This record gives sequence, structure tokens and C-alpha cells, in this order.
Amino acid sequence: MRLDLAVLDAPERLLGRLRPSDGAYDIGRARALQIWSLVGLAALARHDGPRPAAVRLDGPGDAAGFARAVGFADVVAGTPPRQPGERGRTVALRRFKGHGGIEPAAHEIAALVLPDRPDEESRRVVQYVIVELLRNVVQHSADPLGGVVAAQRMDKQQKYETPCIQVAVADAGIGVLAAMQDLHPELADAEAAVEKAIQPHISGKFEEGLTGNAVNAGMGLFFIHEMAKLSTGRLLIATRGAGRFVEGNPRDVEHPGLRLLRPIGTGFPGTLVAFELPLGRVLDYDGLIAAIGEKARRRIPRRAVRRWVRFDAGTPAGARFLVARAAEDTTAAERFSAQTLVPRLLHREPLVLDFTGIDVCTQSFLHALLFRAVRLAWAEHVEIHVANARPAVRSGIETVEAYALGG
Repeated sequence: MRLDLAVLDAPERLLGRLRPSDGAYDIGRARALQIWSLVGLAALARHDGPRPAAVRLDGPGDAAGFARAVGFADVVAGTPPRQPGERGRTVALRRFKGHGGIEPAAHEIAALVLPDRPDEESRRVVQYVIVELLRNVVQHSADPLGGVVAAQRMDKQQKYETPCIQVAVADAGIGVLAAMQDLHPELADAEAAVEKAIQPHISGKFEEGLTGNAVNAGMGLFFIHEMAKLSTGRLLIATRGAGRFVEGNPRDVEHPGLRLLRPIGTGFPGTLVAFELPLGRVLDYDGLIAAIGEKARRRIPRRAVRRWVRFDAGTPAGARFLVARAAEDTTAAERFSAQTLVPRLLHREPLVLDFTGIDVCTQSFLHALLFRAVRLAWAEHVEIHVANARPAVRSGIETVEAYALGG
């Protein structure tokens, strides 16, 4: 099947033609292929997959040349990219599997595509998005090969009026509906699952008593969705049986453009997420995270009045734990919470969590680290002290505390 055009303005031009498996696609003469489309095709074409799609790159077109330049052939063959990408322009396609190294990989990708100091706030947004999307692959996709990730700067060359950073992550796993049905058996179809996945705490309504669980707060896609809205960016979520496209509205950021991919049921054989951030729209990353966290907290029923996490300038004597040692590894964070924090809280021993060196800290990681601990602190009436938390990190901790003690 010959593919002619794959741009974020019209994702159905590609997604509507994908077969669930064993597809054969010719992109050798395509007019335009953006990085998100190559990430998706690469996830389906990995040679060590069960039934890899066949993708032809031979052809004179610029799009085929771009695919070769960003390492499409390398990633499907399972070899490391020959070049990491072009500084300030592209990040080559790469595979990712396993929790180890999520945060360093996200930092590297964000720094390569946004290397200049004036873009620091945008770079932190991109890093946050990559961390959450890679973690979703590891935790929920059930794809034994993991995922594929890449990024690209979009500007006048791609006919963009405002320069943007486009980030994409894809896997060939079970899809959003299958990943959520154990927790939410009431979900009728993939469209309903995607809708629920972008709500805080994986729920369109935060039912009384539902405060997430110890494994997943359901905040990752909610934060990414809100980032797209508030930055007037764009977000594509395509999975088995459903797809939706969100486009920010500069005149009313709370009411973005939203459409389901047509025909209904158009999606991706796995899960593909593409996020586009207009440069210069995020001037205060800490403020953005705080605003999204406050929106989530407003949906939480209040139960506890006293707070058990203290952000003291002077922390008590006692054990001090450097959180950066497990940064963005949710498995390590859960283990540390169970083996170290919980026993100390049960014995009412003072402890300090030191967030020195952490600029970007996702809700998923903070949930894994603190959810059980905060509930136990409330039950045992013992405080958890936090030191050196940046404003965005503090806001995230306050969000975890709010829903751990709410309901």
C-alpha cells in the first residue's frame, strides 16, 4: 500500500489505512511524513515482532530521505541509531523498554531537540511528556518489545506558522481498552476507555472513596491532555478501536477543539500518542504544573483537614533520603516506599525526603513513592518532611496528598 501523506493535521490519512498486522507500506514516494507517523510505522515494522509490517523506504522523495535520516531502518532492525539526531531539529527514532533509564532518556531527548537556554520552560514540558508516555508503554502496553520514541522541531519548512516541538511514542501492545478493563470492567468500548484515560484518577467522575490505587494514580494522560490545552498545543491519541485529536484554542484554552477520528473506530494497532507544543507558549513550567494539579485537586472530595506532608525550611533530625536515586523509576519508588518509608512510619521515626536535583517529577512517580506513605502518615499521625522541592515538585506532592486523603 502506497502512503502519500501523514501529517498531524489529517492523521486519518495514515491511520485509516493501517492494518492490524502484516501490513505492507510504501513510503518511498510520499510527499510528507512527520515524525509521529514514522514512530507509529516503526513500532509495527520491528523485525523481531511477531508479524512485522513491511515498510519500503527506497524512493527519491524527501519524505523517504527524512525517514532514512532519522534512523527508521535502524530502529526496525533493532540496532542503535547511528546518529542521535540533529541538534535543535530532530531526535532519531529509538526503542525503549523497561523502567531503567526513563528519566535520563527523556532528559537527553528534550535537550537535543531544545538545546538553547531560552527554551528551558518548553524543554521541561517536553521532558515531562516523554517520561509519562514511556512509562505508559512499560506499565500498560504488554508489548514485549517496548515502544518507539522520537521528536522533531516543526517550523516554516513544515509549513508551520508557529514553531512547535512534536513528540511521539508508540507501541504495538494491547491498547487502552484492554489495559484498563481489569480496573474498569464497565467500559463498553475503546472510545469510552480513551475518554476515561484523560480524566484525573482514571475517572470522568471522581467517585467518593475512589482515590486511585497504590500502583496507578491515573494522572499521566490527564496532565498531558491539560498541557496540550493550556499551551494551545495539539494531542493525538490513537489506540485499538479509537482515536481522538485535541487542538488548543488560543481564544479559550479551557475549550479546545476536539474530534474523534473518522470513521469511528479508526485508531492504531497498539497505542500511538503524538504531542505538539508551540514554542514560547509555556513561560512558567512550575506555574503550569501547579495549575493542572489544582484542577485535579478541585475534583477530590475533602475528608482530612490536617496535612501530614511538611515543607519545612528546618527539617528534623533523622534519616534523610535522596529521592533522585530512584528518579522516575516507579518500580523502585514503590519498593522504597514499602521497604523503607512504611516501616519507619509504623515506628513513628522521623524521615526527610530530599528532592535535590529533581527539576521534572511526574505525578506517576510521586504517586508510587508517596501514596501508601501519606495514608499511613494520616493513620499513625506522623509527619513526612520534604526538603529542597522545586515549586512544580511541591505542587505534585500536594496533589498526591490531596487524593490520598480524600474520599
